[in-house]
Amino acid sequence: MAHKFTLKFNEKMVRSARKILERITMILASNYDEIDFDALYKAQKAKSSFGKKLAEHWDKKAPSFNEGVMKSAYAREFIDKVDFAGVSTLLDFACGAGALSIAAADKMERIYGYDFSPEMLEFARENAQIYGAKNIKFAQKAFEDDWSDVPACDLVFASRCLEVDDLKAALKKLLSKTKKALYITFKVGGSFVDGEILDAIGREVEQKPGFVYLLNILFQMGYLPSLSYIKAWCHGGGAKSAEEFVQKTRWMLGGELSDTEEARLAECFNSGKYEPKLDFMHWAFVRVDKANRA
Repeated sequence: MAHKFTLKFNEKMVRSARKILERITMILASNYDEIDFDALYKAQKAKSSFGKKLAEHWDKKAPSFNEGVMKSAYAREFIDKVDFAGVSTLLDFACGAGALSIAAADKMERIYGYDFSPEMLEFARENAQIYGAKNIKFAQKAFEDDWSDVPACDLVFASRCLEVDDLKAALKKLLSKTKKALYITFKVGGSFVDGEILDAIGREVEQKPGFVYLLNILFQMGYLPSLSYIKAWCHGGGAKSAEEFVQKTRWMLGGELSDTEEARLAECFNSGKYEPKLDFMHWAFVRVDKANRA
């Protein structure tokens, strides 16, 4: 009798647990539907301490950016993750110096690379010529521009370029030009700045919105994004002088530094106590398949 009672009791517990799980699932689904991740992203972006980088900022950055980008491990791993089966056209938006476009050139019939920085595009054209990539057309374009002349392509790349004010609007534009799949990378973590540097200048920062906003916005748009990661070696710092150290910090923060902050950075560098961190940077690698809808 004791054995039968135990069996009935366990079955009752299982049924009860199932009902609880069903209720939790219903509650979670209901709460999720009420969360506006687009609005949350915009609110966090507005609060972020990090300034917006404009085309003229990237124009100045272009020469140093171009130095190592063509041989970067990041670009190789990005291309290795892309499914090129059955496709012939590629749109590489925010193409920078053209590393991804050129790496994909032997796999595609036609590639269109766009960037809002004229200097970056000059390097992209030079690099394409150096590497013999003759099937790439580069042109200037920003997210805010009219995209009516941008061709729809089988694949679309949006690499490390979506720290925009209106993420949902940018995604809509990218997806409107995507025939098969959109590939996005987004930094994991909200800051490029070493915490030791922030401590040195005595500044507290409000972080940028992370990649989880991207995933949830895509899901609420009706897509089922897949997620993996790129782990790329990076060198935080590398300045050869106090002046360069200040310039690099200003770039990473995306804004101006006060005289006091610059003095503290110079003191930190000249003391010899700060050592640039050799570390890996993680990027969320997101694939959006146009045929895979929620």
